[in-house]
Amino acid sequence: MKIQYWMLVLIVPILTFAAERDFKGQLSLQGLGTHFSENWDGDAGLRYIPCLMLSQPISENRLFDAEISLNGFLQTGEKITDDNIELYRLAVRYATTQSEIQLGLQKINFGPAQLLRSLMWFDRLNPTDPLQIAAGVWGLRYRYNFLNNTNIWLWGLCGNSDPKGLETYGSVKTKPEFGGRVQTPVPRGEIALTGHTRILNNSIRNFRENRIAFDGRWDILVGTWIEAVVQHQEIASPYHYTKMLTLGLDYTFGIGNGLYVLGEYMINQLSNEFNESDRDAQLSAVMLNYPLGIFDNLALMAFYSWESDDMIQYISWQRTYDKIVLNLALFHYPDIKISMINTVGGGYGVQFMLIYNH
Repeated sequence: MKIQYWMLVLIVPILTFAAERDFKGQLSLQGLGTHFSENWDGDAGLRYIPCLMLSQPISENRLFDAEISLNGFLQTGEKITDDNIELYRLAVRYATTQSEIQLGLQKINFGPAQLLRSLMWFDRLNPTDPLQIAAGVWGLRYRYNFLNNTNIWLWGLCGNSDPKGLETYGSVKTKPEFGGRVQTPVPRGEIALTGHTRILNNSIRNFRENRIAFDGRWDILVGTWIEAVVQHQEIASPYHYTKMLTLGLDYTFGIGNGLYVLGEYMINQLSNEFNESDRDAQLSAVMLNYPLGIFDNLALMAFYSWESDDMIQYISWQRTYDKIVLNLALFHYPDIKISMINTVGGGYGVQFMLIYNH
């Protein structure tokens, strides 16, 4: 609550003197039917995300702006009804032609992977979600862009006690987290180094966790990328080391309107010694995307766990107008959780979503 109070103190002057105000929102209606254990369950949902953008130029190349956004939803089904209104974004930003600094509840993500993201550190973006909802983190982020397209990121986070990204345990709320990233162009692509450190609690005691990552993307006949992460925890919780590797390829075939194909492979190793592997998990994912016309798009995603021999299957049709989006999806989820897709309960299902943007 203290962080939110100080953020409002910073935003009020911008709200008072802002030269430009832009209010927009997204209203979505959802119907969901799931078949599991020979029974059909259905529920419906209503979600509204209003967003107020404020901007105050200081000079030709400098400006202050702010974003205030809420996430309100109502979900009702045969077994439970849930509703809530929560902050979605609350941030102020100072920007110049080559740099920006942003403070508040914001989205921080990076890395080239799309489906199996080893670098999913601060968000839990679901690739099958038509709304692309991603909870933010409280923090201060600085970015500087050099003239050769190299850029550096620095961040400090605080007040984020819930697990985020691929985390199992949340950070200690009163202990700040720090990290940074350097990204630079190379022939036919770009590479980056990223690091982060935090104090977490596994319900027994506090201990430190450090992460370091390398990622890169190249366009050589086909798009190629890599994300490699090493994470070390002072306490084996349950292991000292987590090593993750994602490899990906994509290509657009000249078939009809253009068939986009993406494939990714991830391996996750857990161990108490860096050069050992006590437990492995391997995942594969593929996405096909084909535009049926100006308004319609067909997409297919599949996720496969080599460890459990389980698969997620997801296919969607989407029609997009100026302000309205219609999305119809069919899916099959296993009983276990694969990647960051919520598959609790498993089964077959159908989902329809109507999205209105204003």
